[in-house]
Amino acid sequence: MEKSIIKMKKKIKLKSPIMIVGLPGIGSVGKLVAEHLRKEFKAVKFATLYSPHFPHQVIMRKDGSIRLVSNSFYYIKSKNSASDIVILTGDVQAVTPEGQYEVNAKIVRFFKDVLHGSFIYTIGGYSESESVVNAPRVFANATSKKVISKFADSGVEFGKTKGSIWGSAGLLVAFAKMNKIDAICLMGETGFLDVDPAAAKAVLLVLSKKLGLKIDTTNLDKMIDATAKMLKELEQSTTFQEPREGQKPSYIR
Repeated sequence: MEKSIIKMKKKIKLKSPIMIVGLPGIGSVGKLVAEHLRKEFKAVKFATLYSPHFPHQVIMRKDGSIRLVSNSFYYIKSKNSASDIVILTGDVQAVTPEGQYEVNAKIVRFFKDVLHGSFIYTIGGYSESESVVNAPRVFANATSKKVISKFADSGVEFGKTKGSIWGSAGLLVAFAKMNKIDAICLMGETGFLDVDPAAAKAVLLVLSKKLGLKIDTTNLDKMIDATAKMLKELEQSTTFQEPREGQKPSYIR
Protein backbone atom coordinates (compact mmCIF):
# COMPACT_ATOMS: atom_id res chain seq x y z
CA MET A 1 0.00 0.00 0.00
CA GLU A 2 1.70 3.17 -1.22
CA LYS A 3 -1.17 5.61 -0.91
CA SER A 4 -4.27 6.04 1.24
CA ILE A 5 -7.28 4.14 -0.06
CA ILE A 6 -10.99 4.20 0.73
CA LYS A 7 -12.72 0.84 0.25
CA MET A 8 -16.49 0.97 -0.21
CA LYS A 9 -18.24 -1.91 1.57
CA LYS A 10 -21.55 -1.17 -0.11
CA LYS A 11 -22.97 1.31 -2.58
CA ILE A 12 -25.22 3.87 -0.98
CA LYS A 13 -27.32 6.82 -2.07
CA LEU A 14 -27.45 9.67 0.43
CA LYS A 15 -29.45 12.88 0.33
CA SER A 16 -27.28 16.00 0.63
CA PRO A 17 -25.17 14.44 3.40
CA ILE A 18 -23.41 16.29 6.16
CA MET A 19 -20.35 14.69 7.75
CA ILE A 20 -19.38 14.62 11.42
CA VAL A 21 -15.72 13.75 12.00
CA GLY A 22 -14.54 12.62 15.42
CA LEU A 23 -11.05 11.10 15.63
CA PRO A 24 -8.65 10.58 18.56
CA GLY A 25 -7.32 13.90 19.89
CA ILE A 26 -7.35 16.27 22.88
CA GLY A 27 -9.56 14.93 25.65
CA SER A 28 -10.82 12.26 23.25
CA VAL A 29 -13.70 14.70 22.66
CA GLY A 30 -14.11 14.00 18.95
CA LYS A 31 -13.89 10.24 19.38
CA LEU A 32 -16.45 10.25 22.21
CA VAL A 33 -18.92 12.33 20.19
CA ALA A 34 -18.61 10.22 17.05
CA GLU A 35 -18.86 6.90 18.89
CA HIS A 36 -21.86 8.12 20.89
CA LEU A 37 -23.73 9.09 17.71
CA ARG A 38 -22.70 5.88 15.95
CA LYS A 39 -24.03 3.66 18.72
CA GLU A 40 -27.18 5.59 19.61
CA PHE A 41 -28.45 5.89 16.04
CA LYS A 42 -27.18 2.45 14.96
CA ALA A 43 -25.13 3.93 12.14
CA VAL A 44 -24.27 1.56 9.27
CA LYS A 45 -20.67 1.14 8.17
CA PHE A 46 -20.16 1.58 4.43
CA ALA A 47 -16.49 2.40 3.81
CA THR A 48 -13.02 2.08 5.36
CA LEU A 49 -9.97 4.29 4.98
CA TYR A 50 -6.54 2.64 5.11
CA SER A 51 -3.31 4.58 4.92
CA PRO A 52 0.45 3.97 5.02
CA HIS A 53 0.56 7.21 7.01
CA PHE A 54 -1.17 5.56 9.96
CA PRO A 55 0.96 3.97 12.72
CA HIS A 56 2.57 0.68 11.73
CA GLN A 57 0.41 -1.55 13.89
CA VAL A 58 -2.57 -3.88 13.80
CA ILE A 59 -5.47 -4.34 16.21
CA MET A 60 -5.83 -7.73 17.92
CA ARG A 61 -9.39 -9.03 17.86
CA LYS A 62 -11.13 -11.08 20.52
CA ASP A 63 -11.34 -14.10 18.20
CA GLY A 64 -7.57 -14.12 17.77
CA SER A 65 -7.49 -12.48 14.34
CA ILE A 66 -6.08 -9.05 13.48
CA ARG A 67 -7.00 -5.99 11.43
CA LEU A 68 -5.13 -2.92 10.20
CA VAL A 69 -5.68 0.33 12.05
CA SER A 70 -8.13 2.38 10.03
CA ASN A 71 -10.81 5.05 9.87
CA SER A 72 -14.41 4.08 9.15
CA PHE A 73 -17.35 5.82 7.48
CA TYR A 74 -20.90 5.22 8.73
CA TYR A 75 -24.24 6.65 7.64
CA ILE A 76 -27.47 7.54 9.40
CA LYS A 77 -30.55 7.93 7.19
CA SER A 78 -32.51 10.97 8.27
CA LYS A 79 -36.30 10.80 8.62
CA ASN A 80 -37.03 14.42 9.41
CA SER A 81 -34.14 16.32 7.84
CA ALA A 82 -33.13 17.23 4.30
CA SER A 83 -29.68 15.74 4.94
CA ASP A 84 -28.47 12.28 5.86
CA ILE A 85 -25.54 12.07 8.27
CA VAL A 86 -22.12 10.54 7.65
CA ILE A 87 -19.91 9.79 10.65
CA LEU A 88 -16.16 9.37 10.27
CA THR A 89 -14.25 7.97 13.20
CA GLY A 90 -11.44 5.51 13.74
CA ASP A 91 -8.43 4.21 15.59
CA VAL A 92 -5.81 6.83 14.72
CA GLN A 93 -4.78 9.87 12.73
CA ALA A 94 -1.84 10.14 10.34
CA VAL A 95 1.45 10.46 12.20
CA THR A 96 3.38 12.79 9.87
CA PRO A 97 2.64 16.24 8.39
CA GLU A 98 2.77 14.78 4.88
CA GLY A 99 0.36 12.04 5.92
CA GLN A 100 -2.05 14.48 7.50
CA TYR A 101 -2.23 16.50 4.29
CA GLU A 102 -2.65 13.44 2.04
CA VAL A 103 -5.25 11.68 4.19
CA ASN A 104 -7.42 14.73 4.90
CA ALA A 105 -7.36 15.93 1.30
CA LYS A 106 -8.53 12.46 0.26
CA ILE A 107 -11.37 12.51 2.81
CA VAL A 108 -12.67 15.83 1.51
CA ARG A 109 -12.47 14.71 -2.13
CA PHE A 110 -14.35 11.51 -1.26
CA PHE A 111 -17.03 13.48 0.58
CA LYS A 112 -17.43 15.94 -2.30
CA ASP A 113 -16.99 13.78 -5.42
CA VAL A 114 -18.41 10.44 -4.29
CA LEU A 115 -20.90 11.29 -1.53
CA HIS A 116 -21.83 14.74 -2.91
CA GLY A 117 -21.78 16.15 0.60
CA SER A 118 -22.81 19.64 1.62
CA PHE A 119 -21.35 20.40 5.09
CA ILE A 120 -18.59 19.12 7.38
CA TYR A 121 -18.41 19.23 11.18
CA THR A 122 -15.10 18.36 12.77
CA ILE A 123 -15.02 17.74 16.51
CA GLY A 124 -12.09 18.29 18.84
CA GLY A 125 -11.05 19.46 22.27
CA TYR A 126 -9.60 22.82 23.27
CA SER A 127 -7.40 23.15 26.34
CA GLU A 128 -5.40 26.08 27.63
CA SER A 129 -5.12 25.05 31.28
CA GLU A 130 -4.47 21.96 33.36
CA SER A 131 -7.42 22.51 35.68
CA VAL A 132 -10.72 20.62 35.59
CA VAL A 133 -13.42 22.36 33.54
CA ASN A 134 -16.73 21.99 35.37
CA ALA A 135 -18.95 23.73 32.81
CA PRO A 136 -17.30 23.26 29.40
CA ARG A 137 -17.93 25.83 26.70
CA VAL A 138 -17.92 25.02 23.00
CA PHE A 139 -15.55 27.06 20.84
CA ALA A 140 -15.55 27.10 17.07
CA ASN A 141 -13.79 28.16 13.91
CA ALA A 142 -15.44 28.01 10.49
CA THR A 143 -14.78 28.39 6.79
CA SER A 144 -16.61 31.71 6.39
CA LYS A 145 -18.59 34.50 8.03
CA LYS A 146 -21.68 32.97 6.45
CA VAL A 147 -21.17 29.75 8.43
CA ILE A 148 -20.39 31.70 11.60
CA SER A 149 -23.68 33.61 11.29
CA LYS A 150 -25.60 30.32 11.09
CA PHE A 151 -24.30 29.40 14.54
CA ALA A 152 -25.02 32.77 16.15
CA ASP A 153 -27.84 31.36 18.31
CA SER A 154 -26.25 28.01 19.12
CA GLY A 155 -24.21 28.97 22.18
CA VAL A 156 -20.97 28.41 20.29
CA GLU A 157 -18.20 30.95 20.94
CA PHE A 158 -16.11 32.29 18.06
CA GLY A 159 -12.89 34.29 18.32
CA LYS A 160 -12.14 33.19 21.89
CA THR A 161 -9.44 30.65 21.03
CA LYS A 162 -5.82 31.14 20.04
CA GLY A 163 -3.02 29.13 18.52
CA SER A 164 -3.48 26.28 16.03
CA ILE A 165 -5.90 23.43 15.39
CA TRP A 166 -3.81 20.32 14.87
CA GLY A 167 -4.64 17.29 12.78
CA SER A 168 -7.85 16.37 10.99
CA ALA A 169 -10.05 18.69 13.05
CA GLY A 170 -8.32 21.68 11.47
CA LEU A 171 -7.10 20.41 8.10
CA LEU A 172 -10.49 19.05 7.03
CA VAL A 173 -12.00 22.49 7.54
CA ALA A 174 -9.18 24.07 5.52
CA PHE A 175 -9.52 21.58 2.65
CA ALA A 176 -13.30 21.95 2.75
CA LYS A 177 -12.87 25.69 2.23
CA MET A 178 -10.52 25.07 -0.71
CA ASN A 179 -13.18 22.81 -2.24
CA LYS A 180 -16.00 25.30 -1.63
CA ILE A 181 -17.67 23.18 1.06
CA ASP A 182 -18.97 24.87 4.21
CA ALA A 183 -17.42 23.49 7.40
CA ILE A 184 -16.97 24.18 11.09
CA CYS A 185 -14.71 22.85 13.84
CA LEU A 186 -16.49 22.50 17.18
CA MET A 187 -14.15 22.25 20.18
CA GLY A 188 -15.29 21.20 23.63
CA GLU A 189 -13.43 23.00 26.41
CA THR A 190 -11.31 20.55 28.38
CA GLY A 191 -8.43 20.49 30.85
CA PHE A 192 -5.91 17.79 31.64
CA LEU A 193 -8.19 14.77 31.23
CA ASP A 194 -7.26 12.17 28.63
CA VAL A 195 -10.97 11.36 28.27
CA ASP A 196 -13.39 14.21 28.95
CA PRO A 197 -17.07 13.16 28.69
CA ALA A 198 -18.31 16.57 29.91
CA ALA A 199 -16.66 18.34 26.96
CA ALA A 200 -18.11 15.74 24.59
CA LYS A 201 -21.60 16.24 26.04
CA ALA A 202 -21.33 20.01 25.52
CA VAL A 203 -20.58 19.45 21.83
CA LEU A 204 -23.38 16.89 21.48
CA LEU A 205 -25.88 19.41 22.84
CA VAL A 206 -24.85 21.85 20.11
CA LEU A 207 -25.20 19.15 17.43
CA SER A 208 -28.57 18.16 18.83
CA LYS A 209 -29.83 21.71 18.44
CA LYS A 210 -28.37 22.34 14.99
CA LEU A 211 -29.30 18.98 13.46
CA GLY A 212 -32.63 18.47 15.18
CA LEU A 213 -31.49 15.23 16.80
CA LYS A 214 -32.84 13.96 20.09
CA ILE A 215 -29.67 12.66 21.73
CA ASP A 216 -29.75 10.58 24.91
CA THR A 217 -26.67 11.48 26.97
CA THR A 218 -27.30 8.98 29.80
CA ASN A 219 -24.09 7.03 29.13
CA LEU A 220 -22.01 10.21 29.06
CA ASP A 221 -23.65 11.38 32.28
CA LYS A 222 -22.54 8.14 33.93
CA MET A 223 -19.00 8.73 32.65
CA ILE A 224 -19.09 12.30 33.97
CA ASP A 225 -20.15 11.08 37.43
CA ALA A 226 -17.44 8.40 37.42
CA THR A 227 -14.82 10.96 36.38
CA ALA A 228 -15.90 13.36 39.15
CA LYS A 229 -15.64 10.54 41.69
CA MET A 230 -12.19 9.58 40.44
CA LEU A 231 -10.97 13.18 40.63
CA LYS A 232 -12.31 13.55 44.16
CA GLU A 233 -10.52 10.39 45.27
CA LEU A 234 -7.35 11.59 43.55
CA GLU A 235 -7.57 14.94 45.32
CA GLN A 236 -7.99 13.24 48.68
CA SER A 237 -5.05 10.90 48.06
CA THR A 238 -2.73 13.76 47.19
CA THR A 239 -3.56 15.89 50.21
CA PHE A 240 -0.49 17.25 51.98
CA GLN A 241 0.48 15.08 54.94
CA GLU A 242 1.66 16.93 58.06
CA PRO A 243 5.10 15.51 59.01
CA ARG A 244 5.78 14.11 62.45
CA GLU A 245 8.45 15.75 64.56
CA GLY A 246 11.87 15.20 62.99
CA GLN A 247 10.36 13.90 59.74
CA LYS A 248 10.85 15.64 56.38
CA PRO A 249 7.68 16.91 54.64
CA SER A 250 6.31 14.56 52.01
CA TYR A 251 3.46 14.33 49.54
CA ILE A 252 1.47 11.25 48.62
CA ARG A 253 1.41 11.10 44.84
